[in-house]
Amino acid sequence: MRRSKAEVDRYISSVHSSSPSLKEPYKGFLFAKLYFQAKEYELAKSLIICILQEWDLKAHTFLGQLYEKEGEVDKAVGCYMRSLDLNPAQKDLVLKVAEFLCSKDPFDSRADFWLEKANKLLPGNPAVFNLKEKLLSRQGQQGWNRLFDLLQSELAVRPADVHVNIKLVELYSKDGRLDEAVKHCLSHENKGQLRKSLDWNSLVVDTLQEYLAQPGVSNNEKLCRRLKGELLLAHCNLLRLKLSVSGVLPALDALRSFDEAMRSVSATAGGQTDELCEVFGEMRAHLYLHTGTLLLKMAQEREQNWRAVTDLATLCFLLSYQVPRPKLKLTKGDQLAPQLLELMANDRQSQAGHMLLNLRSDPQTFITEVVEAFGNRIGQSSLFELLFGEQSSTSASFMANDDFGSINTQVPEFSQLAKWDNGSIMLHGGDLQHLSWLGLQWTLLAQRPALRDWLEQLFPRLNLETSQLDTNAPESISLLDLEVFVCGVVFCCHSQLQETAKISCVGQQPLSEPRCLPLPLLRSLSTDRQRDWWDAIYSLIHKQALPDTSAKLRMVVQHGLSSLRAGEKHGLQPSLVISWAQHLSQMGMEVNSYYDQKEYIGRSVHYWKAALPLLDKIKNRRSIPEPLDPLFIHFSNRDIQISIVKGYEEEALIGFASLLDVEGKTEEAISTLETINNVSSSWHLARIYQRLSEEVGIGVEETQDRCIMLLKKFRTYLSKIYNSDDLDQLPGSIEVVMDVLNEVNQQLEQIGEIAEKKEEKGGARRAPTRYSLHCQQISSKTPLHWVEDQKSLLPMLWQQVEALKVRFLFVAFLWYCKLSTLSWGDSIYYPHVVHIGYMQQSNGGNPSGDADNGG
Repeated sequence: MRRSKAEVDRYISSVHSSSPSLKEPYKGFLFAKLYFQAKEYELAKSLIICILQEWDLKAHTFLGQLYEKEGEVDKAVGCYMRSLDLNPAQKDLVLKVAEFLCSKDPFDSRADFWLEKANKLLPGNPAVFNLKEKLLSRQGQQGWNRLFDLLQSELAVRPADVHVNIKLVELYSKDGRLDEAVKHCLSHENKGQLRKSLDWNSLVVDTLQEYLAQPGVSNNEKLCRRLKGELLLAHCNLLRLKLSVSGVLPALDALRSFDEAMRSVSATAGGQTDELCEVFGEMRAHLYLHTGTLLLKMAQEREQNWRAVTDLATLCFLLSYQVPRPKLKLTKGDQLAPQLLELMANDRQSQAGHMLLNLRSDPQTFITEVVEAFGNRIGQSSLFELLFGEQSSTSASFMANDDFGSINTQVPEFSQLAKWDNGSIMLHGGDLQHLSWLGLQWTLLAQRPALRDWLEQLFPRLNLETSQLDTNAPESISLLDLEVFVCGVVFCCHSQLQETAKISCVGQQPLSEPRCLPLPLLRSLSTDRQRDWWDAIYSLIHKQALPDTSAKLRMVVQHGLSSLRAGEKHGLQPSLVISWAQHLSQMGMEVNSYYDQKEYIGRSVHYWKAALPLLDKIKNRRSIPEPLDPLFIHFSNRDIQISIVKGYEEEALIGFASLLDVEGKTEEAISTLETINNVSSSWHLARIYQRLSEEVGIGVEETQDRCIMLLKKFRTYLSKIYNSDDLDQLPGSIEVVMDVLNEVNQQLEQIGEIAEKKEEKGGARRAPTRYSLHCQQISSKTPLHWVEDQKSLLPMLWQQVEALKVRFLFVAFLWYCKLSTLSWGDSIYYPHVVHIGYMQQSNGGNPSGDADNGG
């Protein structure tokens, strides 16, 4: 708190009267600091000078600060140097002295000495490098050689530093070594390290254009074609980055340059089937992708209305999505990692496809109408005039002269879109904004994003789960932690979007505005703290942390893990914890591996246990406070009402029962589920009894009665689902449930009829055909059953066909519900079982196991 001079005077007077025993130097230093805070520098300086002792380094440093505030730099440097004489290890003070000496004009010869001293105390410090560069740049051409060496050595430590790379390219260009400048630009473009830097991409475009303008380069056709392709890529990156900058004009200028560059290359690009031809085709797709984004940006910046731009933007996204993918020959090295053009194709089809699905609630009808109205020369002219004006010349524009051809009105399929999403992950290098945007797109489509597939690409060496869930050590981080984190960020994005939409509805939001804008137009989808945590974990895992920053990054990760794992005082909103539990539970139902299923459901139960105390607070009408700086913000539209608490508590019990079932404690799981009377519990019980009936069927004849009993239990719970009035929790169609139920009823009736016929003949009762296929025993001494009664062969085969019908209907049911067959008890149907059963009969086996009875 800043005080005035009068307040400081009163305070000093009170201290003198109440504490006369305080030592004078101590009081003088305290009073000087108070006057410094009150900006009374002369009074503070006079007090310090009065008490200054030769050995008091703090007093010398403080006096230097006072001189610095008054603009007396030389006196300030003298005070700092005296303080450093007393303690040379003051790193910040050494750097400050070096800064003052380097900024002096004329050049101070002491600057070199102090810079070297700062470099020894702070190795790899960017501030020291900047001072060295500043000092050498002031020396003109004489210092260039030393500056080259400095830049090269710094790049060895920080290869992705934008400033250092830009300085090196500029220095090459000033020195007339333009070929080396181009070579350096291309090496970094291939690595993609500086893809997010606007300044770097602007420099690359300028450098390549300058180099291509040289007469000697145009004579080398092979080199010229390669550099033209690189220039198109640089134009594309520059336009993408300028779309994220506020204002339409910078992006429009970049689009015009890109469009004209495409026009200039179009005449020669199709002459050969080489890399330039493939690059040109892919850049055509990106040109339309970014044009559609720019049109929406015009409406976002209120330079156009949404209705005027949405149709043409949709046309652009459709053109971009349908451009054929590049066909490049793979070399040995390329087989291990996707090529840049392939990654870019995945990315543009991912972004364009999502925008086509999210621009309207009925995308198929909307796309058909847009193509009918604008998929022609009229639409092409309207697009050009809207972007560049009616008076602009079309001769230099690629878009104005492009051939739209026949445009397909097919909406992107979810399976294809998921494939493009998965293929675009590595292009963005783990960017949290990109992951959040993709997750938000799938959430808006009421689909679950493939978070695990994305994260396994970014962190291939991480285990799925950790055994140290009760700790927050960075070494214990697992894929499930990261999946939960990204899921939480997407949850917050969606909640924010819902709140914004609700507010906009009050303000009469235009109907043509898309639900979610393209990736370059969105502000950050995550909070500062979320980005800091993600960047820290990414840097630590990939060992990209700068020197002396690892300890700080570890602290950031530890603090975040405590909240992420719902530890003590986690401060999470109950709806978020429940969302995590539900997501993990659904993932556990879909995975094929038993171990993965156990890990997912186990972590789901962990979050259900954390959610139950919060639900108790809601029932008791107690508030759940939000922390001052939470990892995940609370949203009022996600608050849980008391009326739905019971439903969540029942869902938690079902989660506990699922874990018991996975761990082999089936009886306990059944007991738990039977205490709950809803569709979801019946669904899980039906799954369990279906699995148990199959397991019991793989045995001897004595188990067949139990097998029939379990099949009846299975029918009972299917009937409960069918007869229930509340089908909101059913993860499938009631029509499919009815079909499966009818087939099971028919199967049980057939089993009863066959058993009666067998008893009339004096034989033992046969087990259900569906399960007896797994129970038949081979015996060479038993006479052929079908030889004695050939009429029984046809009914037996018919029973097998009916059993297959039941099985395949059930598989179809599970597929409809997005659950694999394995989710119904990890049982796998092998088609060869029918073949084996038939061979056993034809080779003299006794299917009914009644050889002693003469069956």
